[in-house]
Amino acid sequence: MPKEYITINGCQYKLLFTRGQILMKVRQIAEQIADDYKTAGIKESPLLMSVLTGGMYLTVDLSRALSDIGFETSIDIVGLKRFTQDEKGGIVQMNAFPRAKLGCRDIIVVEDIIDQGLTMNFFHRYLLNLDEPPRSIEYCTLLLKTNHEPLDFSVKYLGWEVGSDWVIGNGMDGEQHYRGLKDIYVKI
Repeated sequence: MPKEYITINGCQYKLLFTRGQILMKVRQIAEQIADDYKTAGIKESPLLMSVLTGGMYLTVDLSRALSDIGFETSIDIVGLKRFTQDEKGGIVQMNAFPRAKLGCRDIIVVEDIIDQGLTMNFFHRYLLNLDEPPRSIEYCTLLLKTNHEPLDFSVKYLGWEVGSDWVIGNGMDGEQHYRGLKDIYVKI
């Protein structure tokens, strides 16, 4: 049974989503993905592009949920880092490049949370400007903050929209800590 409240470094956090709720939502997203690709008649399985580091938690859960319903995918990673002095703005850099051939592929970019949207906008432009761009690019995120900047893309596969408060757990961190919490907590 998850704790309703936790204290970390003197800050209080309240339970937002339990592991059970997360897995149920991931299963729903997996079913939507499988249905969309089967309905479109796409034969080649899509590539799940996991955005490190937080996105790997959702990517693993999503890959397992898709496999459980008989829909196989391949996985690759990209490392993106936003450098800033505060929580707003900053410069985005790619520190781990995809290894898979992306041209003419169907790609689903998987991220734990879209906060401001700057990092995902950067990666979207990167994908579009490849010499041989992907055939299709879709976006999947467990959490989408409602106060994000304008996005250059739409999020097709969404868990939940959340407010602007800080969240941790299930891949989301506080200064590179607490990603491993099974549940998701919001700072109060």
